Amino acid sequence: MNRISDKELKLLERCESASDWGIACDSIKGTRGGGYPDDWWDKVKLSGMMDRVMSRWGADSNLTTTRFSDKKSLMEYLKK
Repeated sequence: MNRISDKELKLLERCESASDWGIACDSIKGTRGGGYPDDWWDKVKLSGMMDRVMSRWGADSNLTTTRFSDKKSLMEYLKK
């Protein structure tokens, strides 16, 4: 089975910025052909680890959606 390793969990725990988190996630996914480990949701998200680590830079792991009234608004948002 494709599980996250203790070494990878420690890599995530050491993150101090969104950039660090992105780099760690890319590294973890890179060893699995671009996908997350099978137990990512349980070990990282549901355990509270993701929120705990992301709170260091004022973020959280809540999923959000953004609605755009037209294509122009979407394109302006993407340029930010």
